[in-house]
Amino acid sequence: MAEVAATATAVVAVAICAGSLLVLITAAFLHPKVTAGVLVILTMLSQTIQTVTGAPAMGYFDEVGVLLALALFVGHRLYVHGTVRWYPAMWFFVAFAGLGLVSSVFEAVPLAVTATGAFLFLKGPLFGFALAQLDWRVDDIPRVARFGAGVVIFILITALINAAAPSAWNSFIGRVSTVSERGGMSSLTGPFDHPVGLGTTMSMAFLAVLLYRHLVRKTWFNLGLMVATGLACIAAFRRKSIAAATVTAIGMRAVLPGHKAMYYTALVILVPVALILAWEPLTAVVQGTLQEYTANVSETARVRMTIDGFALALTAFPFGVGFGRFASFTASDNYSPLYEDLGYQRIYGMGPGELGGFLSDTFWPAPIAETGLLGALCYAGALYLLCVPAWRMMRRANHSLLRWVGAVTVAWFVTLTVESVVAPVFVSPPMFALPFVAAGMCAALVATSGTEQDGEDESASAGGSDTPLPWAGASQDGTIDVSGQGASGSVGGRVS
Repeated sequence: MAEVAATATAVVAVAICAGSLLVLITAAFLHPKVTAGVLVILTMLSQTIQTVTGAPAMGYFDEVGVLLALALFVGHRLYVHGTVRWYPAMWFFVAFAGLGLVSSVFEAVPLAVTATGAFLFLKGPLFGFALAQLDWRVDDIPRVARFGAGVVIFILITALINAAAPSAWNSFIGRVSTVSERGGMSSLTGPFDHPVGLGTTMSMAFLAVLLYRHLVRKTWFNLGLMVATGLACIAAFRRKSIAAATVTAIGMRAVLPGHKAMYYTALVILVPVALILAWEPLTAVVQGTLQEYTANVSETARVRMTIDGFALALTAFPFGVGFGRFASFTASDNYSPLYEDLGYQRIYGMGPGELGGFLSDTFWPAPIAETGLLGALCYAGALYLLCVPAWRMMRRANHSLLRWVGAVTVAWFVTLTVESVVAPVFVSPPMFALPFVAAGMCAALVATSGTEQDGEDESASAGGSDTPLPWAGASQDGTIDVSGQGASGSVGGRVS
């Protein structure tokens, strides 16, 4: 009887999975952009789903979402256009992966560890590549903005519930048993299982709303949304998120076109005033941070792993120690033998299993050690190349919505690059997919014919379905180049 019940349960589970997959495939072909939004939300909430359900397998929903996006949207484009949209940054990600694979072979890393370690780094770029296959147009951007605003409002509502009952909320959704506190105040998590998730996503939302107000339109609603997201970022009490958002906001305003006399004057006046009013808490934070990172370098995870990462890269030069072997989640999950050689099992927070909570507290030591210095440079170069078309779109596009998408992409990569020094933001949910998705949209907006569509306040005609963007050069085959290098550097290049 038990065997019959088990068999029936398995059959029902398979049927449900098959039915869900069929619905998803149908939706991807009929409403691909809506499906893309659903998959983005899935990647953002995968860690929360795992924590709430207590099922470790649920934590792989972000990876599943990436694979589904890759299969569905590449398949959709091949069915509709017969080609795949490629862009230069992907070559550098390919080079990064190749160097890591060679390193893994040389270091005899098990195949399963190599595969999971490689996918950890590539899931964000692959997700962005998948969404770049869709034909995004200017008239999609308002819908994307409304969808994003709805997601932000949902996060803010959960943050308010969290603030009203921090202990109860943490017992339901928290990764750790006790509420995280900073300065005697509870750190909010919102719909995520750790304050880091709320802090980083709200810093990115704050930047997106701030840039929308500057480049598109100012309303009372988006003013309230900007203030609320800024306060939510602060209420998470993550120093890196607050600092990264502040630095990025100031920097973005400085590089955006427009009059800056009022901006610089306000900075000169307000910065000294802010320093005077908040001198004591600021000095306390700075002193505490310096103490944390300099008191005992050999047992401070981020500093120790950064130093050891460079040492391993030089030892294994010119490649690295292989995927899944150092400073990544995969290395922590499989407890790398290198950790035992380095004596990490005797350091607090760097042991095996649940004792290794600090083993993936930073990002760059992982690509540096696992793929070597050249591999890390390839990854950094790929991130830079993702920002190039976005930067040009931000600076030169005729349409305010295009300028906004470009600016948001640049801002998100800048703020996550700042955070990546002390957090694995390019590989961890909920934030890892967002900048790559924005970059994929930029690539598609540049490559899609007819993207020079103008609103009611623009001077050019909205017709021109075959008109390239004003900052792009057209190659002979009709693809659009924003690299400044002619057809050979085409972001909209096609691969048969």
